[in-house]
Amino acid sequence: MKTSSKIRHAGIALLLSIAALNGAGADLEAGFARPPAATKPWCYWYWFNDNISKEGITHDLEAMARVGIGEALMANIYQPDYPAGKVKVLSEEWWGLVEHTIREGGRVGVDIGLFNCPGWSMSGGPWIKPEQSMRYLVSSELRVTGPLKFAQKLPPPKEQFQDVAVLAFPAPQADAAAFAAQSPRVTCNLLVAGVEKLADGDRETALAIPVAAKAAFAVELETTQPFTARSLAIYPGGEAFGADCVLEAADAAGQWQAVRRFKFDRSNMNQGLGPMPRGPVTISFAPVTAKKFRVTFGGIYFGRLQGSTLSKQAALTEIELSGAARVEAIVEKQLG
Repeated sequence: MKTSSKIRHAGIALLLSIAALNGAGADLEAGFARPPAATKPWCYWYWFNDNISKEGITHDLEAMARVGIGEALMANIYQPDYPAGKVKVLSEEWWGLVEHTIREGGRVGVDIGLFNCPGWSMSGGPWIKPEQSMRYLVSSELRVTGPLKFAQKLPPPKEQFQDVAVLAFPAPQADAAAFAAQSPRVTCNLLVAGVEKLADGDRETALAIPVAAKAAFAVELETTQPFTARSLAIYPGGEAFGADCVLEAADAAGQWQAVRRFKFDRSNMNQGLGPMPRGPVTISFAPVTAKKFRVTFGGIYFGRLQGSTLSKQAALTEIELSGAARVEAIVEKQLG
């Protein structure tokens, strides 16, 4: 009897719900056919390179109203591929056009929103001092061997920085185990002078890759003693490019075994994308012990470098094999 009672009550609740839905059906249908203004979509509305006019503003807003856009968020931006106009941002004429925009939006039923400054980030302008600008975290490090009483200053990581924290911790196992410290023999499959720069421990020395040969660029690194690697970091030069890569290690019989396939992507070095456009590409993998390692760059492609300039050259400064565990894609993970 108890179970039967529950079923009856559930059936009554279901009938009441259906009845309530039927009562609202007419309103639902009417709202779908004629959506209220609060449900209209909004859009970004970019004013490019000071190309602004009353006529253009009116035509844009009337077009938005015709297709049902309820709000336009207006921003002034600059693109190097567009010709420059004559109405400078924040000039008296510009303010007059902003007022015209708001009045025309009210006339056609399109609300107007406004970025709080010129630019993409909404934080720009000559009135912003460096200490007021958007910030990102940088760091410097100093390695010491203890026990000892430490009373020195860390080297400054960058100009215009502000102290956030000082961290001290024991160095991880094999943290200082660097392949470059083994004085490796460095060779490559193409005729390139100075290839030893890629494993000299100096990130300031760069090597241009001869991509005109249309061949994959393979770098071999060899030491006299077995080396256990757990991570790889590749530092780009000043050029924007990317490549499909593979890291291999030679086994006891001298046969190459793939360790990791990965993508080296520094094809956009526009600093507007992040503060570390030339940061290293890092990968991690299970420990691999070998005397010989090989990194191959294939399918090289070029990209954007500081605006619209296209680079047709590829360069690297360092290939760092390490016995230490490292965070993979560390630059990307900190939005660098």
